Amino acid sequence: MSVPKFYSYLKEGTSAPIVEERYTGNAWVYFGADNLFLENMRTLADNCVPLQRCIEMAAMFIAGRGIKFYDQEGNEVEAAQAKFQEWMGDSTEEDFLHATALDIALANTKSWVVRRGFGGGIVRVDHLDVSRLRAGKLMEGEVKNYYWSANWKEVGARGGAVPRYRPIELPAFKVDERVPSAVIYSKTYKQNRDYYGEPWWLPAVADAEVWAKVPVFNRTQIDTGFKPTVHLHTYISADTKDLEQYDKDIEDAYTGANGRGIFHTFGTQEENAPVLNRLERGDHAGELDAIRDKAESVIVRGYGIPDILYRMDVVGGLTSAGNALKAAADQFVEGFVKPKQQMITKDLVRLMNAEGIPVWEAEIEELDLFDDDVQAEAIRLRSMTINELRDDMDLPELEDERGNIIPGLISQPMRDDLTSVPAQ
Repeated sequence: MSVPKFYSYLKEGTSAPIVEERYTGNAWVYFGADNLFLENMRTLADNCVPLQRCIEMAAMFIAGRGIKFYDQEGNEVEAAQAKFQEWMGDSTEEDFLHATALDIALANTKSWVVRRGFGGGIVRVDHLDVSRLRAGKLMEGEVKNYYWSANWKEVGARGGAVPRYRPIELPAFKVDERVPSAVIYSKTYKQNRDYYGEPWWLPAVADAEVWAKVPVFNRTQIDTGFKPTVHLHTYISADTKDLEQYDKDIEDAYTGANGRGIFHTFGTQEENAPVLNRLERGDHAGELDAIRDKAESVIVRGYGIPDILYRMDVVGGLTSAGNALKAAADQFVEGFVKPKQQMITKDLVRLMNAEGIPVWEAEIEELDLFDDDVQAEAIRLRSMTINELRDDMDLPELEDERGNIIPGLISQPMRDDLTSVPAQ
């Protein structure tokens, strides 16, 4: 009796990319069936509003307001800060952090190029677009080189790209190997993954694809004039090519956003008159918007952005919208942003120590939605009713349930003896 073998557990397949070593003679490992997984994810985000908004918002928080370095006692290491600024070269700290954070927000990975001078010391650290990087095959259980191309679509399966797209080989960074240029590729651990990191929001890919299709459907129906409303039958003798052109001319004349819908047929003069059938109304633009709204909710929650932070609005029933928004931002920073920032900070600490600058840890300054206590208090006051504010101040309510002022609680102007006179 043969033992059954299970090759697939989901009939629907998976949103995870196919990662495999192709037997094509190429030294790199495919990332996705077409070797364009991250490029496809970038295109998906470009066409899906909620996904793109989540990515941009996460990148903004991950990049923060700059980076600082500390020793084991918690003192800031000025030498490390000065060295980091030297490494930026023609770039800036803000551009470097934002580009790196955007890679992490999209792909859950990031890559840098570490450049050394003639003496072997690190002279520059450049951001490298992680979507254009491919890993080499495993050697002794690890990836020892990477390949970068400006356009992997042009490289193709055989790797015979034109010179400007031909993959460039770069070694993986090693502290004790002083090569002119080397790649630091960072990814989080995921079971059964040796080469590439993958987005944590993969389960929301299908919903992002659904969301992206609805606006296209609506646009197509608007452009084609919705459902045909006129049936035109033409008696004409012509070959197939002429009939196709004639039908297109009629469609262009009668359809479109400002045209009339028409259902056109044609036949020879020897045929009988056509029978007109009533065309029932089908799905029209706007009818799938409810599906799109549900898909948006799944995308946002699957990505990990708190709803109140994503929408920047107030959920009904909250005593203080400002406090709720700040609480959501704090929770997001602690539970989401800081773990992602470790991809940046741990590698910078590693590089600093490689250069002989003792650094215990690095921290990215938090992006504070509430710049100061005054602004936070202003948001709190604007988001509270009079009675809510008085309740916070342990004062009796000033208005009744109908919003009317309760008599006897309004004070007249203060007298010279600093006592108030109750209103009569």
